Amino acid sequence: MKRLTVAALAALMASGTVLAAGPFDPIRGKMKEGMYEYRMDMDMSGMPGGMGKHSTTMQHCVTARDIEGGDFARGGKNPGNCEFKDMKVSGNTADYKMVCTQPDMTSDNHVVFRDDGFAVDTKMSMKQQGQAMNMSQHMEGKYIGACK
Repeated sequence: MKRLTVAALAALMASGTVLAAGPFDPIRGKMKEGMYEYRMDMDMSGMPGGMGKHSTTMQHCVTARDIEGGDFARGGKNPGNCEFKDMKVSGNTADYKMVCTQPDMTSDNHVVFRDDGFAVDTKMSMKQQGQAMNMSQHMEGKYIGACK
């Protein structure tokens, strides 16, 4: 009887773990926490105010929480109104879709993990005040050491 109770408890705990699993669980171990230098190249052709093509470089401390939530791939935090779908991981690559409600936005993302960082290619479409906009982004994240 005791053996059955232990087995039932183990099954219950395992099912709770599955229910609590996040969409980025399959990429655990593919990158490490620490300071990364990001280089982002964006193309927002057709946008007003000279926002077309531009590049930026910054540093960001990536935590375990950033990796688990997918925030490492944005260099910032998920606004909380986005859902990640269709996560497919194969070897050192991951593909997924992000669908947000505010703003109305969808992005297709392709991530390649390397020993010294990662690269992300994103194709995004969004609507703002009824205006459709498209953007593409290439981002390289290079590990430069521990967070300070």
